[in-house]
Amino acid sequence: MNIGLYFGTFNPVHNGHISIANSVLNYSKVDKLWLVLTPQSPHKTKSRLIDFKHRYEMLKIACEKCENILPIDIEENLPSPNYSIDTLKYLKKEYNSHNFSLVTGSDNMQKFTTWKDYIKIVENHKIYVYPRGNCLSNFTHENINYLKAPYINISASKIRKDIVNNQIDNLKIDPRVFKYIVDNNIEINI
Repeated sequence: MNIGLYFGTFNPVHNGHISIANSVLNYSKVDKLWLVLTPQSPHKTKSRLIDFKHRYEMLKIACEKCENILPIDIEENLPSPNYSIDTLKYLKKEYNSHNFSLVTGSDNMQKFTTWKDYIKIVENHKIYVYPRGNCLSNFTHENINYLKAPYINISASKIRKDIVNNQIDNLKIDPRVFKYIVDNNIEINI
């Protein structure tokens, strides 16, 4: 089975994440897409993230109605920092009958050469790149596929800011995810 791995902090998960996941399923050879919840991205400065447990619960809520999109919390129990290459090695060992590919935005491809063991990643895995803003990457390889998927202009940082400022009319998150945030009195940090 061909599994796409879409890594993220999903702080919080929003409609853009699910739209991107659906686009990857439609525009690639991926059979299922796993949303891999990252405790803390090694490429982002330490931020005050929503607790991992809550982010995972929100991912499960957002994926409930998605047939081939699954939330995965595997990185919670792997050594930190969570580098993609290490997670890929672990998954290949645990699920050796699956083929794993990466799903990432064009903004991340601009920094791809800074990733740990990026050459091993690109030589051993397909990478599906979705459009993100005006970000373009010149990095090419036979395993890199730039998707002609629709551009999704939604950001978790704007959603967090809107929640903090009580501008909740058009949040672009699943209403059940927002209810979870409210019901659990989750502190949102900008």
